[in-house]
Amino acid sequence: MRKHNQYSMALDYHENTKTLVKPQSFDPKIAYKIYPSAKAIVLEKNHHMNVMPNVDRFLRTLLARKSTREFSHQGIRFGDLSQLVTLSCGLRGKDDNYDFRTYASAGGRYPIEVYVAVLESKEIDKGVYHFNVRDNSLELIKAGDCCDKVREFYQNQCEVITTTYSCLILFSMVPNRTMDKYGERGYRFILLDAGHMSQNLYLVATYLGMGIVELGAGASSDDILDNILGLTDDESVFLGFALGYPNL
Repeated sequence: MRKHNQYSMALDYHENTKTLVKPQSFDPKIAYKIYPSAKAIVLEKNHHMNVMPNVDRFLRTLLARKSTREFSHQGIRFGDLSQLVTLSCGLRGKDDNYDFRTYASAGGRYPIEVYVAVLESKEIDKGVYHFNVRDNSLELIKAGDCCDKVREFYQNQCEVITTTYSCLILFSMVPNRTMDKYGERGYRFILLDAGHMSQNLYLVATYLGMGIVELGAGASSDDILDNILGLTDDESVFLGFALGYPNL
């Protein structure tokens, strides 16, 4: 159980949602909202890349973005992992001695830390690494078998991911970085940051010819991942991604 500070409402919510509750029955049909009596202006349709093969590379990447649920057994390549992490979550330059990153963050607080669990690779030792943004490096914090424990945490995802992926990316949050500035509202901003970073991961993975899928929740409490990574009370894992190469 985490120690609570003055931001009790947001952190109580975070604590009470660390375990996925079995969903109730729901209508799987995608819902759309329409105003039938409103005047409508019809927009131009998106031109799919198969229809317009000469569309620029950014649009091709955007239109091809999707979740991958069948991976090949190819180990993760260092060059691909390096580009994915740095382009999605790294620095993009300096302005007046202030470091900016490749994604938007409320108030420039950057409360999310990135960890990489390398499960299979011919170029990188198996283990869990922390992405050191400042030095643009991967720091080995846990070697060897701990990666299998991380994978086991997501065993509930085997229903939708039928093959073995070669890498996991984990997001943890340090709430006080943002909430010290914005109070309880800052918790919402942290989740928005995660959305920006997640879309970056998807787009860059697609650009590099890789496959990725957001895992969302594991088989039990997120505290298990915190313990595996050796995190302190002010930091907590809350999101994971399976990464590898599509099984074409």
